[in-house]
Amino acid sequence: MNWDKFFIITIDNDGIPSSFNIKTFHNRLTNTNGVKAWWHYLESTYIIRVDYSVNTSHISELMKEIAPNKKYFTSEIKFEDYNGWLPNEAWEWIKENTNHNNG
Repeated sequence: MNWDKFFIITIDNDGIPSSFNIKTFHNRLTNTNGVKAWWHYLESTYIIRVDYSVNTSHISELMKEIAPNKKYFTSEIKFEDYNGWLPNEAWEWIKENTNHNNG
């Protein structure tokens, strides 16, 4: 049984100031202690797999630290009902990380 949680994080790319370094943001998000796996197949969207104890408040604190003054949205994802048009690698990540065969 998988006791991890998944969160979607979407960051607003509109009007990104020149001082915001997207590569630094990516590296800090994906290498944060507790991030077990990550998905980034849509330009400004990430899905991260984390320990079950993590909640949206923790994600928000991280976002304030690594992307101050940037608009973002985060929510837990349960992968119970989902669909879309994505590259095969994106669906494979979902299947491998969630033990689902939906998609």
